[in-house]
Amino acid sequence: MIDIKYEQDQNRAAAYDGDKLIGTCVYSSMKTFWIIRHTATNTDYGGQGIAGKLLDCVMNAAKEAGVKVKPFCSYAAYMFTKNPEYAAMEDKSVITVYSMETCPDCTYVEVEAEDNPESFRFIDIGEHVKNLKEFLHLRDADPAFDAAKAKGSIGIPCFVSEDGFVTLKPEDAGLRSRPVEEQPVQGAACSIDGSGC
Repeated sequence: MIDIKYEQDQNRAAAYDGDKLIGTCVYSSMKTFWIIRHTATNTDYGGQGIAGKLLDCVMNAAKEAGVKVKPFCSYAAYMFTKNPEYAAMEDKSVITVYSMETCPDCTYVEVEAEDNPESFRFIDIGEHVKNLKEFLHLRDADPAFDAAKAKGSIGIPCFVSEDGFVTLKPEDAGLRSRPVEEQPVQGAACSIDGSGC
């Protein structure tokens, strides 16, 4: 018997066959909306509707939490076109991303966002002083930057939802961080002292 569980502490719905994890529907939270990032099931359990049950579980939890949902996962996006209840819960807001074209972490998340261009607006803080001032005003005022500033980091890329929630974690915005093995040890543009991103 397949058991579907909502695991709020891990931001997911999970399917189990006994103790064996056989599928997940994973989401990120941007405070007032969630982003479904990935839905997958073990191929040995294909054709049993498990992915649909996982998605139902996350959508029911979102409904209970009173949040809308962005379907970044291709399966979820497809199901949103087929299910009017899901479509009614779709979040259409835009996440503003402060970045810089010389920052490798920024260019990585920009490529990651290409699958969902309607959900992101990129502002290059190096393109115009107006953009830099806007970013610095945010950076000086929001506590999300405290740890970055303490490390001497600039704090980009940063993600701002329309309701003002700020995060420096690409995963919170439904994207992936640049893999550690691709990060240079020295010389990147993202730290004030030039020591790296």
